[in-house]
Amino acid sequence: MTLGGVPLDLGALPQAASRPATPPADPGRRTTAPAETDGDQPPTLAKPANRVAAPTSAGRHTEHVLFDRLPVQILLVPGRERLVRFPFVPLIGVPPSLQGLLEVQIIEDTAYLTAHSPVPRTRLVAHAIEGGTKLPLDVEAIDGKDVRPILQVHLPNEASADDDDAAASAARGNPEPAVGMIQLTRYAAHVLYAPSRLIPALPGVRQEPVDRKPVEGLYRGGEVETAPLGAWSSGALHVTAVRFTNRSTHPIELDMERLRGRWIAATPQHWRLLPKGSEADTTAVYLISDRPYATVALWR
Repeated sequence: MTLGGVPLDLGALPQAASRPATPPADPGRRTTAPAETDGDQPPTLAKPANRVAAPTSAGRHTEHVLFDRLPVQILLVPGRERLVRFPFVPLIGVPPSLQGLLEVQIIEDTAYLTAHSPVPRTRLVAHAIEGGTKLPLDVEAIDGKDVRPILQVHLPNEASADDDDAAASAARGNPEPAVGMIQLTRYAAHVLYAPSRLIPALPGVRQEPVDRKPVEGLYRGGEVETAPLGAWSSGALHVTAVRFTNRSTHPIELDMERLRGRWIAATPQHWRLLPKGSEADTTAVYLISDRPYATVALWR
């Protein structure tokens, strides 16, 4: 397959992970059954507070995660508050084992989480006040980690809402309906991995020019070679597909906190790279930004 006449070489992919239809969820999330209680004691519920939350939308300070059945991982740093924004107003059960260790306050759709000491990975559940939606959360607090202060949780049906909005806009005669971040990322993944006949037509998405030369230092550590593969935009959002290739002799688990640049979100097609020369030493990472790739200040 080619992109703009240039052959795309993403390397051979493992059979179990080849040609995914959508960007994968974080494989580090566990799939064990929820454990909401500790012993015979019921969990306490963190309930919404009666005050208005201040605006917290700052792209470069926000990590985005799409809930797709697997638990949402929430990493905390002891003594540092982290905001988790849900697509609904939640109630969160806090088990007795975390009493005094984890403080949870909810204001409208935002949970303010503060760990007072290191906390082992613990399963919590966020219950939507309206609608009955439940989200499993794996909360963990570790000293010395670097995490973004805001975590935005998205539901799959938000992507469907993007499709509905685009269709409605097109029906009103608007030729360039903007699509959301999730749909833009999925479109880029389809272009790279899906057969040409299966690539959907997505109104409002434009292909952008991008220099495909390797970029040094985009991923800290020097063990991964990076090179842009293609770029697309819709409205104020831009997505750049970047090839990540392992140049070391050992496997690497990708860590998006090691990226340089002001990215709104980063989604790897696969999180694990096998050693150099292996059939799966290469993958694609989709970088969302509010400016074209060439103008993003990578090293600041």
